[in-house]
Amino acid sequence: MSLNLIIYAIFVLLIALTIHFLENKYPLENIKRISTIKFDFIVITTSTLLVFFIMDHLLNEKIVSFIHSFVGLGGNINSWPPWMRLVLALVVGDFGYYLVHRMMHLPFFWNTHRFHHSIVKIYWFSGLRTSFLNSLIIRIPYLVGFQIFEVGYKELLIASILLIIVNFWIHANLKLRVDNFLSYFIITPRFHRLHHVNDEQVAGNNFGNIFSIWDHLFGTAIIDESWDKSEKGEMLEWREVYRQIIGF
Repeated sequence: MSLNLIIYAIFVLLIALTIHFLENKYPLENIKRISTIKFDFIVITTSTLLVFFIMDHLLNEKIVSFIHSFVGLGGNINSWPPWMRLVLALVVGDFGYYLVHRMMHLPFFWNTHRFHHSIVKIYWFSGLRTSFLNSLIIRIPYLVGFQIFEVGYKELLIASILLIIVNFWIHANLKLRVDNFLSYFIITPRFHRLHHVNDEQVAGNNFGNIFSIWDHLFGTAIIDESWDKSEKGEMLEWREVYRQIIGF
């Protein structure tokens, strides 16, 4: 493992610990994370290993090159500043994420996403609870964005770390004074929490990942504090986990 990867891993860990302690001080809901941490650790580790295995075999150099041959702009775009290409790639990828996320809430695709919505006690680590099909599919829009704008390895690593931190952030059990204001621009803990509420009045809304502009543009944005502590998720028995962790 290179020194840069170690530094980035330490950085992500520090961010996670910071959010963890902020949850202790400014919780949006009074939940006991310890009651689900064992379950979350086991299923998230299993799902993550499956995703890495699948990505290593499916998203190999040949397939990535094939995608690049269709969408890569190439040529003069390499003269653009790397940070600009990275930002544009994230914007395009995030729009694709919004569309794919909405698709996953359709009956035909729901099983790929259902495991993520089984979370009852939402906190920063629980957001990583997804089926491996969900994790694989949801990465494709960002992969396309990175190929369109010729994002280099260094920037790709930065983007990967950013997306992990975003996942921690939007699932954090945090009560912020500026949450509603920020929700007009980016996805915040309260904004995303509404997406996990079981009630059908709000469940089909707030699909974004980084930017909330897509929800506001397409009429799927809800900002309403009254749903903060509403019922979310479903308690799973272990015998139900094996199928849901795959996404069938």
